Amino acid sequence: MSIQVKDFLDGMNIRPELLDKEAMDIAKEFTEKKLSTHQVRKFFDEVKHYKARIDKGESFKKIFPLIVMLKSKAKYAATKKSEMLVFYEFIKQSIEKIKTEDEEKQKKKFEAFCLFFEAVYGFANLKK
Repeated sequence: MSIQVKDFLDGMNIRPELLDKEAMDIAKEFTEKKLSTHQVRKFFDEVKHYKARIDKGESFKKIFPLIVMLKSKAKYAATKKSEMLVFYEFIKQSIEKIKTEDEEKQKKKFEAFCLFFEAVYGFANLKK
């Protein structure tokens, strides 16, 4: 599996290549594994939902365990359909990149992940 998620931030800023070449590379993997729009959209919608809750003022600390749980949900999806293994790797590595001791930096990394996921989803040629 050639998925490699790199750090989202350079200091406290989102790295531009994250939303361009790196997102395209992962999208290509999703396309090659023939992931469906439905398989990926379910997770994308959940991530957007968490971001909306945070944007409305809900505590990041309260939402973060739900974000971490995305790993187990993606793993479960991969046990049902083997093509989802590449997606599980994407989610697993991304969540690990978000984890840090500094809550403010964690929140910033989650925001970067949201944009990264959106870019990957936009670049992927998913089957209908």
